[in-house]
Amino acid sequence: MQKSKAVPHHEPVMDNEQINLIGTRLADLSARTDALRGYL
Repeated sequence: MQKSKAVPHHEPVMDNEQINLIGTRLADLSARTDALRGYL
């Protein structure tokens, strides 16, 4: 009987552009939240 080799599970890798876009969106949302808090 032959043993099966385990295939390593690779998580999807985010590239730098995606990470930077997320950071930019979070910063924008934070600024908008602060502006709304000042308004309310």
